[in-house]
Amino acid sequence: MTYRLEQFGFLKVIGKDAISFMQGYTTCDLNALTGSSVQLGAICNLQGRMLTSFLVIREGNDLILRMHRSLVEGTMQFLNKYIVFSKAELQDISDELHCFGSTDVSDSGAEVDRDGDSICINLANRSEIWQPADIKNAVQADVEWQDLEIAAGIAWVNDSTSEQFLPQMFAYHLLGGINFNKGCYLGQEIVARMQYRGELKRRLHRTSRTVSEGDVVASGSTDCLVILNNTTDEPIEVAGNDGSVTAIPIRGD
Repeated sequence: MTYRLEQFGFLKVIGKDAISFMQGYTTCDLNALTGSSVQLGAICNLQGRMLTSFLVIREGNDLILRMHRSLVEGTMQFLNKYIVFSKAELQDISDELHCFGSTDVSDSGAEVDRDGDSICINLANRSEIWQPADIKNAVQADVEWQDLEIAAGIAWVNDSTSEQFLPQMFAYHLLGGINFNKGCYLGQEIVARMQYRGELKRRLHRTSRTVSEGDVVASGSTDCLVILNNTTDEPIEVAGNDGSVTAIPIRGD
């Protein structure tokens, strides 16, 4: 099954300094990217709150970031304040590149497979297809795709959650979205302090859609991902519409 994922858009960073510039604004280590790898990451504000989150791949010296389409323009405006002294340029290519989802995952062993203009991003239980051409038989099935993402424990920052949460609250430190050895980036001091000196009091859980507390950041047909107060890695009972429900922390395993 192929799904049309119109909620996602694309930011392209081009130029000689594209990677070195973005390295100072992403939680992931862009220097580790190869042509066959993909990384989860986020761009934070000075307070360590995520402006956006993304999947990123490398195209030569350039980068392509897939994020919520509603955040592409705002992310460009945010980064344009800092990019003026770099040999790099930001481009919104959301009208040139389309995102599709598939339940098929390649057995090639690569995280990124390329076939002409088509780029296949192989993820844990699903894959994304980025390409200029439309896929005629693709269906709009947001809930079904959301179920796959929730099963993988992944939520994306959107326009309603932008600049509200630390990346650890989305469990990105457990999902490979934060590199604590890469050096400085905007918001890094806050993110690192939480990791090494603080106590994460609010974290991401998987629970049923009947939950009536916390901040729901992804919702599927039966389950949701919700940020709840919990300082442990153990399940907790939370209030639901029809009684208590079990909330299981995302552990990244």
